[in-house]
Amino acid sequence: MNQPLCSQKSMEEICCKIWTEPILFKEKCEPKIGLEMEFHIYDKETWLPFGVTKEKSNPQKLFHAIAQKNLNSIKNFDENSDLIFSVTLANNGNWSCEPGGQWEYSSAPHLNLEDLANDVYSSLNALEAAGNSEFVYLSHGTNPLAKADHPLVLNKQRYQIMTRYFQSAPKNIRGIDMMRHSATVQTNIDILGYKEWQDAVKLSMALTPITIQMFANSKYFQNKKSIFFSERQKIWENMDPSRSGFFSKIDTSQNSFCLEGAYATWAKNAFVFLVSELPAEEQPLFGELTFRQWMQNGYKGTFPKIQDWQTHLGTLFPYLRLRQFLEIRQIDAQPFEHTFANAAFFYSILHHDETRQMCWDLLKKHNVSLSEIHLMKSYNYSNLFDPLLELSKSILNDLGQKIGVHSISAYQKFLKEKEVYWNAKDALEFVRLRSTQTPAKDFTKFLSS
Repeated sequence: MNQPLCSQKSMEEICCKIWTEPILFKEKCEPKIGLEMEFHIYDKETWLPFGVTKEKSNPQKLFHAIAQKNLNSIKNFDENSDLIFSVTLANNGNWSCEPGGQWEYSSAPHLNLEDLANDVYSSLNALEAAGNSEFVYLSHGTNPLAKADHPLVLNKQRYQIMTRYFQSAPKNIRGIDMMRHSATVQTNIDILGYKEWQDAVKLSMALTPITIQMFANSKYFQNKKSIFFSERQKIWENMDPSRSGFFSKIDTSQNSFCLEGAYATWAKNAFVFLVSELPAEEQPLFGELTFRQWMQNGYKGTFPKIQDWQTHLGTLFPYLRLRQFLEIRQIDAQPFEHTFANAAFFYSILHHDETRQMCWDLLKKHNVSLSEIHLMKSYNYSNLFDPLLELSKSILNDLGQKIGVHSISAYQKFLKEKEVYWNAKDALEFVRLRSTQTPAKDFTKFLSS
């Protein structure tokens, strides 16, 4: 029987640290910000979602084209299937393909918003060039045109295992929808200092129900108009209760509590679907094994190693993922021209003690506390959108981040026009109206005056 690499006690201690501590003691380090964006691609002639027709929309073909057109890029292969699963560009950004054919760009971390915007712009240009004018692109929280039986587009082993896991779940579990139909935009941000990091985590959690509503953008799903502003959010709420949502129940807004312990406890109670030493057909099914049970009792002759804990943490889908930075995950994919607004917003609010306190004061003025986040379905936070965005613009202006000010101003206007933006006779018309052949150009539309 394979024994763990460390004792049960030391494993418990490690489970409270790996990925749940910021870069606390890194001296002379400046905090950085990064962006991850997912979106949908369609054949320009047939309007079929990417991956449905293998002749044109083949991930391997597009990966090869990206690598071919970008010097010093690196193709990354899945060791179990020999499929390319991502391409790393010379700027250290990374193009990848999600299970349902959603394309994702993960930027390198940057010191300021302008450098981040330049990174994303140049990388979107790289994708456009590789697409050779054969595709149109739509940034929306769900895929409006993908059918319920939309295929697994990138057939790498991890996605096969995830599919098997979610197919074994009860019918109300929407894990397959999450994998193959949803798209997000995520801001990744460094917070230096232990007290500062804890404060930023708590504030991010307090803002979660507000920002979910403020950035809602998934109105079309499986060829229908959803009754929700964010169908993606409904998918994520119901895709696996053990690994999604909030990681802790917190009683009061700024009182101290152990974030690392709360996050690790929650993670250990989440179901496992990936045991590194087992073949795909022997992986645990839905509800069969928690990480805690694996630590205590083993599973099919295996016990978890440190790398298994790291892998497990990467399979969790909380609104806020704690790594050596904060990964803000609750935001729907935005129209390309508004994708930068959420990065500018969180950059302005979270980076500094003073700005976080200004935000806390605003929330208290409106009687919002951290204890309310578990009642998010019962509240309409639209009265907070303008005050929060105005605060963000003021902070960005003081920081000299004009590019952020412009993006927030444009998003304020978009908030008032969303019903018009979503108005279409059906999902196909919506995609025709709102997709673009030039995502890079659209991305920069509101980043200057």
